[in-house]
Amino acid sequence: MNPDQYLLGLLNAFARRSLIFDTAIGFVESQAVFKGAVVTSLLWLAWFQRDPDQKLRRSVVISTLAATIASLLLTKIIRFYLPFRLRPIHDPAVGFTLPYNVSTETLWNWGSFPSDTSAFEFALAVGVFMIWRRWGWLAILYSLVVISIPRVYLGYHYPSDIVAGALIGAVVTLIMSGEKIRIALSRRLLLWSDEYPGVFYCAFFLFTYEVAAVFENTRQILTAAWKLSHHSVW
Repeated sequence: MNPDQYLLGLLNAFARRSLIFDTAIGFVESQAVFKGAVVTSLLWLAWFQRDPDQKLRRSVVISTLAATIASLLLTKIIRFYLPFRLRPIHDPAVGFTLPYNVSTETLWNWGSFPSDTSAFEFALAVGVFMIWRRWGWLAILYSLVVISIPRVYLGYHYPSDIVAGALIGAVVTLIMSGEKIRIALSRRLLLWSDEYPGVFYCAFFLFTYEVAAVFENTRQILTAAWKLSHHSVW
């Protein structure tokens, strides 16, 4: 038995033992406020907290937010080019026991490797880590326990999907927080925040709202636009 199957089996052994437990896990996993808002709020705290290195912190916040987009795009590209991998809930050969309220229709036709959710979440968490070590470790632990492990428990991912996604998110954030890239990304935005704070914070709020919602609204808009562009509405 490979490590993926072993770890998946350990978690799956608890499935369907408690309706309340399975429902709670499914509820937490489905709520964007738990996925993105908690860690994103730490970036807002870093932005406004008074500090001699406030400008540096703000530039790291900007590079981290940019890394979330880059991480999601990179996982989509990798998933497109790699062989399609069925999720545990869709693969009869795995013998996965469905937790209560989990349907095999969930995420159908979406490959499982790598996990874009983990890439997104760990991109944020590593960004927080670069600003505050203590809060960063808590953000990483939160991303693992509250976000990633439940997705394995529910059968949406194998553990290796999570590990690969987490590594992608972490590496992308580290690369984009390098001095040259970080300065290039943040210079004009920081000037904009000083010269036109009202306009900047309107845009900043909307963007971080989408980050907190794991870009759900953006994805819905893009999906609708794609469908409209390929179907006649008349």
